[in-house]
Amino acid sequence: MSNKFKLKSLVVAMGLALVATPIYVAEEATEEEADDNEVIIVTGTRRTERSVGESMVPIDVVTGDDLANMGTTDLNDMLRTTVPSYNVARTAISDAATLVRPATMRGLPPDNILIMVNGKRRHRSGVIAESGGALVEGSQGADISSIPALAIQRMEVLRDGASSQYGSDAVAGVMNFILKDDPDGMTLEARMGQFSEGDGDLLQLSGNIGLPLGDDGFLNITGSWMQSDPTDRSQIRDDATALRASGNLNVPEFAQIWGAPEYKDNWNIFFNSGIVLSDSQEIYAFGNYGQRTTIGGFFFRNPNGRSGVFTGNGGIRAIVDTNIEAGQTGITSNCPVLQTPDLTDPTSVSNDAAALAALPANCFVLNQILPGGYTPSFGGDLEDSSIIAGVKGDFENGMSYDFSAGYGRNKVSFFIDNTWNPSNGPDGFVNGLLQRQFELGSYVQTETNVNADFSIPVEVEAFASDLNVAFGAEYRNEVFQTIIGEEASWNAGRFAFQSGNGTNTYNDGVTPLTNLSIGAHGFAGFSPPQAGIWGRSNIALYSDMEADVTNDLTVGVAIRYEDFESFGDTTNGKLSLRYVFTDDFSARASISTGFRAPTPGQDNVTKVSTRTINGELAQSGQIPATNAIAQALGAEILKPEDATNFSIGGVWNVTEDLTITADYFNIEMKDRIGLTGQQDITALNSTDAQFSGVNCPNAKAANANLAVCLQESGVPGAADLTRVQFYTNDFATTTTGFDIVVSYDVDMGDMGEGNFAIAWNHTETQVDDAGEEVSRNKVVDLENYNPQDRATFTYNHFIDDWRFLARLSVYGDWVIGDWSGDPTARGPNGTGFTIDCTNINGGNDRDNCYSGTTLLDLEASYTFDDNYSITVGASNAFNEDAPLDIDNHDNIYSGSGTTYTNTSPWGIDGAFYYVRVRATF
Repeated sequence: MSNKFKLKSLVVAMGLALVATPIYVAEEATEEEADDNEVIIVTGTRRTERSVGESMVPIDVVTGDDLANMGTTDLNDMLRTTVPSYNVARTAISDAATLVRPATMRGLPPDNILIMVNGKRRHRSGVIAESGGALVEGSQGADISSIPALAIQRMEVLRDGASSQYGSDAVAGVMNFILKDDPDGMTLEARMGQFSEGDGDLLQLSGNIGLPLGDDGFLNITGSWMQSDPTDRSQIRDDATALRASGNLNVPEFAQIWGAPEYKDNWNIFFNSGIVLSDSQEIYAFGNYGQRTTIGGFFFRNPNGRSGVFTGNGGIRAIVDTNIEAGQTGITSNCPVLQTPDLTDPTSVSNDAAALAALPANCFVLNQILPGGYTPSFGGDLEDSSIIAGVKGDFENGMSYDFSAGYGRNKVSFFIDNTWNPSNGPDGFVNGLLQRQFELGSYVQTETNVNADFSIPVEVEAFASDLNVAFGAEYRNEVFQTIIGEEASWNAGRFAFQSGNGTNTYNDGVTPLTNLSIGAHGFAGFSPPQAGIWGRSNIALYSDMEADVTNDLTVGVAIRYEDFESFGDTTNGKLSLRYVFTDDFSARASISTGFRAPTPGQDNVTKVSTRTINGELAQSGQIPATNAIAQALGAEILKPEDATNFSIGGVWNVTEDLTITADYFNIEMKDRIGLTGQQDITALNSTDAQFSGVNCPNAKAANANLAVCLQESGVPGAADLTRVQFYTNDFATTTTGFDIVVSYDVDMGDMGEGNFAIAWNHTETQVDDAGEEVSRNKVVDLENYNPQDRATFTYNHFIDDWRFLARLSVYGDWVIGDWSGDPTARGPNGTGFTIDCTNINGGNDRDNCYSGTTLLDLEASYTFDDNYSITVGASNAFNEDAPLDIDNHDNIYSGSGTTYTNTSPWGIDGAFYYVRVRATF
């Protein structure tokens, strides 16, 4: 971003700040709620009875009804609608990111957003999102989709850095979900929906009940069950068309599916409880348990072109000799050398079919079993649970206390279907059938938190209010575990090393037999060397002071010290101010430092999967930064990210019915953690001097490539890798932008009442420094992957028993880096690349540049007998498509079957129509 734009944005924001107080923004509020600027908040302040209108930092409050009255059932999509700087997409074929969707807020990844429930830190997901876009690659955030909207009383979104108040992850802000605490009443709800293409059928049943506990206690329970069918927005792959045209009708017409995954048995139970023991003491507990199964798609395996599966050296058929055992050398097989056919030549196709049929009994190739190729499906069984309990109250001297302990656990068990372990070859048959489904192993994230929090008002004669002094301590233990998969999913069968050093050859005596891929193809299972338990604990001490220094000036100061057993300590601070110019004008500002600690999972995860790299499929490996090969490639031990966060803004209460808020923010981050670009290792040998410290004697003796060295050093399925990546603290960014929110209430007399709400976010990210491991395309993506502008315009109208809603969601343009031949010189700080959207030869051979659009949501609801309501609605009512896949939009057939770009911020599925029935007692 230019300095000119920074200055202009700051001047605009400061100007609006001088006419500015935080507002209570609720998408669907009653008239009384919409006018209420005194909603009490608990996020961003430890001062009791602090209202939204008195906050020194921007906080949005969204009611549970606002969330429950949306067409979607996923809390991520609800937040995307209510918080414009919150971006989340439903990307197809993105490995683990399909299971838990990674989101960004203010341009930062999900592990820079602190998620809290009832003011307590929520545990992370076990999923590490290696895919899903450059902004979120490698992130490990919380899985908020497991929280039913019906369980939420309200949501408080703190749009400001808060690491000094809450610790790691609060760089972009805090989302605090306050659970319902009603001691009575019951709500039952059924929701059904379908996309305009006739797929993606959704059914959700949910309920909430409040029960008394004794005379002054409550138990509030929410349950939700949901299932959703997959969607399909694919084209016919051109290679599948060519195969079928040649007579291979074993290939399905749609060999690969792009669309939303399938969700099965997605159920969650949340509870919230409290018992008042006395006038000064209360005990509380809350928690959850839930499960779901998610199934997504993978890439098609071409029976004439998939290396290490159907083909081997020089494009010949991947034929193996079942008479040769692993380790045998100097053998010439009787198996013939068969080249893959020319599909445009019927004679070549016919000769190939005859040669396959005439293979000797000891010669095996997968075409005999799966002549049409195959398309794996990948999924996971997720299990999420937590329990938090505590006691809070007041001492006789007026000091309040809150002692709590909590435990959270998230487990994801991966599986893959419709594939095989090629290295097992015909040994992979079980009871006469080739094993096609594999349990791949699990990631488990557990967290334990123990907190002691205190707060006391101290009279200061010079101040207009008491000085609220808060302080406390926290102990947190975070553990990441990798559990091995079934042996067949990761083992190296005897056909993995048949060609070995080339001493086993076909009957020509020259061509080495094929070396088949290791592990379940598409996603190798976790092997014993990958398994382990890695933990890290830390302690924190904090202090937080806040007071009205004068009747017009409020000042807050916070400081936090944390000590991590793995990499040392960090101290962070924050200064916040709010000044009231008149009853209608106030300004606010804050400056703070922050940090985000690497997770044990990021420190230790190892995996192999199939990725699309520069438009081509390739086997990609992820290795820990501590791996000797990663170290030789430039990796260093991970350290925390550092952040400096500045914001200024406020609100103008123009009239009793019109309020405007504006906030400018600037977030500078150094030592950011992310995955490196895909590093090509095809030209690197295990005997190269830089790998002298790597323990792989057999690979070195054979002068093997680096991938074989990785295989020997404990990474299953690595022998056919072409690229690797690892985590690194190797880039720095500056993210700037502003949020503008407008709320306007209208009274139309006999025509009813309404509320307009406008929320606009502009966010720009500039990469200030990037190391050699951060590729040109990743730099472009970090700066341009999300639209810079996002806005929502919402109108709610109430008349008698009717409610009508119309919402416009506006998305700006975005760019995906895809130019491997950029001649731009890499600047001294690793940046300075030029985006080129030139369209060449009917396709985009350079960067992929996409235009944004505007979506319209419509909803109508009718309430009868006070307790019952029925709602019909449409999200993306006019079925606005995502942009076409630029690489393929001028072709009749797509190389990988895509129709729309998988980077669309609003998804690719189109219009969704729904009906909801609710009963409240």
